[in-house]
Amino acid sequence: MMYWSDTRENTLLYYTTDHRRNKPVCPCMNRCTQLRLCMTAPMTTEQSALSTRDLLLVTTGRLASTTAFRIVYPLLPFVTNHFSVSDLDAASLIALQTAAAFVSPLGGRLADRYGERRVMIGGLGLFIIGAVLCSAAVAFWMFQLGYILIGLGTAMYLPSGQSYLSARSPYEQRGRVLGIFEMSWAVAAIIGVAPLMYLINQVDSLRIAYGVLAVIGAVNALLLLRIPEHRSEHQATPISTTVLLRQPAIWLILGFAFLTFGGNDLFFVSQGLWLKNGLGADEATIGALFVIIGIAELVGSTSVVAFADRVGKRRSVIYGFIATAASLLLMSVVGTQWWAVAAVFFCFYVLFEYAIVASFPLISEAVPHARATVMALMSVAVGTGRIFSSFSSVYLYSVGGISLVNAVAVGVSLLGLFALSRSSLTPKR
Repeated sequence: MMYWSDTRENTLLYYTTDHRRNKPVCPCMNRCTQLRLCMTAPMTTEQSALSTRDLLLVTTGRLASTTAFRIVYPLLPFVTNHFSVSDLDAASLIALQTAAAFVSPLGGRLADRYGERRVMIGGLGLFIIGAVLCSAAVAFWMFQLGYILIGLGTAMYLPSGQSYLSARSPYEQRGRVLGIFEMSWAVAAIIGVAPLMYLINQVDSLRIAYGVLAVIGAVNALLLLRIPEHRSEHQATPISTTVLLRQPAIWLILGFAFLTFGGNDLFFVSQGLWLKNGLGADEATIGALFVIIGIAELVGSTSVVAFADRVGKRRSVIYGFIATAASLLLMSVVGTQWWAVAAVFFCFYVLFEYAIVASFPLISEAVPHARATVMALMSVAVGTGRIFSSFSSVYLYSVGGISLVNAVAVGVSLLGLFALSRSSLTPKR
């Protein structure tokens, strides 16, 4: 097999010869949509091994930003009262921080060209500034501006971190590696969201909580200076975003991300309102429930580490989302008994976390030569879905309560699963 870079189209072209037919054959075995444009062939450069230390440092590097990202959901009722704004205005925080995902392709492009570590540290820098603004906010617009920067930092860090770890681990073990990386999402709920919600409830202020997050973010940025920069993938000319977006299979992947994340986010946006207004929970109770959620997500991430590589990432994603949809429907009929609410919450978050985490290693292998860019485009699709959900969820809840929210969420999520099944770029296992 021979390969070279075509600088006119900024793509990588791969050729081999079928001597029986005397014509070029795509080395990806016809997984790409154009014979001469193969984006799925294996990487030809040598990959350095991923050390346990580097995996842990990249994973802990997103703890503060993940905590800030997650806490805004249960914090919406407090923000509404603290700044004297409406529920819809408070929900704009979710839209603002997720809208920042639109810069992800720029971050992915920079990571593919200059290295993931630089982009991760830059993302943490933006997060620190945003957290300081939130801590010092005396008006709602300042808090909004802080969350824009928090969203920008998160959008830069996540795809770069996923790409860094994926590039240094074989696909057969990537479920374990990215499963460990995604544990930070669950751990943030346990050691981040729950304690900070309790602190906010006790002091009736946001200042200390976001100050703590800013300090943790600064420590994380310093620790990332200790990991080696990964440059092997950047030796070849990166595939342009325009070329990627010409592929129908890429749009199916993005549709999957938009619909599944956006669909389930309908429930996430309204869960705080449902728990507080429908079930009478206060901030401390909601924070305690997030401990259960965090444990459930930790179980889901750990299950990916233990089983996804053996069961198969694609199968894990499909069955995981089907089971998640079933648990959402059950949530609508669980009633007001707290033990039942906690049990269904636990099952839902275990299943959702398993399905979501298993999807990351699956998507990471779609286009190895533009891995960070693809993961960034996926972040854009996720952010777009969450923007729609942040506003439509509040409206759906006002019309039909949590039952209507969950019914729409199930339908949208299953449509996203159908889109994934039609994409030819994702691995079959």
